[in-house]
Amino acid sequence: MMLALLLFSLVMTARSTNYSLQQDSDCDILGPCKTKADCAGPCQAAGHSPTAVLCVPDPTSGNRGTVCCCITA
Repeated sequence: MMLALLLFSLVMTARSTNYSLQQDSDCDILGPCKTKADCAGPCQAAGHSPTAVLCVPDPTSGNRGTVCCCITA
């Protein structure tokens, strides 16, 4: 029973990770940020909407911490 629970947990984790990676493909990743408000200027300078932004963990698994995601979709 414990093995089944462990396998189920691993499958659910893999699915949620896959979803977030697909979601990140709709982003133009720019410089570091601490809040969503930090991303408005860089995204607008890159030609994106200053309101369609997120501050997300670095999807490249780099050591940049959180980065701006300018939503392109």
